[in-house]
Amino acid sequence: MKTKKWVLMVLILVVILGTVSMGLMAEDELAILPIYEGSELIYDDQFGFEELPVILGEDTVDRVEGYIRRLWLKAPEGRSPYEIIRNYEAAVENINGKILFKSRDPQTIKIGDIYFSEYFSTVRQDRGLATHVFTHSYFPEKLSEYLVSRATVNQVDNYIIVAAGKGHMAASQEEDTYFEIVIVELEAMEMDMVTMEYLESGIEAEGRVAVYDILFDTGEARIKAESEEALAVIADFLLENSGKKYLVVGHTDYIGSYEMNLNLSEARAEAVVEKLVNQYNISGDQLISAGVGPAAPVMSNRTENGRAKNRRVEIVELD
Repeated sequence: MKTKKWVLMVLILVVILGTVSMGLMAEDELAILPIYEGSELIYDDQFGFEELPVILGEDTVDRVEGYIRRLWLKAPEGRSPYEIIRNYEAAVENINGKILFKSRDPQTIKIGDIYFSEYFSTVRQDRGLATHVFTHSYFPEKLSEYLVSRATVNQVDNYIIVAAGKGHMAASQEEDTYFEIVIVELEAMEMDMVTMEYLESGIEAEGRVAVYDILFDTGEARIKAESEEALAVIADFLLENSGKKYLVVGHTDYIGSYEMNLNLSEARAEAVVEKLVNQYNISGDQLISAGVGPAAPVMSNRTENGRAKNRRVEIVELD
């Protein structure tokens, strides 16, 4: 089942990545991003479900859980680490991914008392080989480029880390460019949860109900097409209760600034109201949009599962 999902991702990406100066290698049927053309794939490690720290800023680290895959590669001769990163930045954007953080000097990052490289050394495991091949991340010796992005493919969220630099300590090749791609596949989104019974029972019990089937791209307020089924059920509920007024409240996790998340939650709530009014003929007098950003979490924001639960739209009964 897992392999089929990866293959479906590849088929989608092959179509939309034609403008990027990369190509998929025959040896790499499962990756969700292409390998830089002409690169040598040295290690392809799939670790199953594990935890990994992801550096998301000069002072932000996020420990995520998911299915981890790590590709370790040697770039073609004459290619710089910066050229590798710029190509992958374009590749992420071509799959409608979101660049979360990038650094041209990651080794100097220190969060609390822990340096950048030390975060990853805590999850490495020596396999007992003479070359000390480690699980998860073993960045190039002179790491100079680091990129973190997030993309949704086939309704599955993925963190994508690309790190590039000069040197491979074990191979004594100090001037060659090496890079690695780490993909953390997060849990599949829960879909098809919105039913008339779900809405009615939630409103009856608590006066509000959380909706997770209204989807947006990371950092965006445009409603994705796969949200239509949930919106149609909500519209039916509102039409059956046309004499009552409701709040449509946007919620976010705490990744990013408070002001950014507050504005994003308001924009998403407004987008939902606009869609219900314009496409489903709901009266504008029945709905009021509001956004509270990360101010009302239902779970801890310290885990990916908790943040997923905090990113939601709520329907709240007013009278």
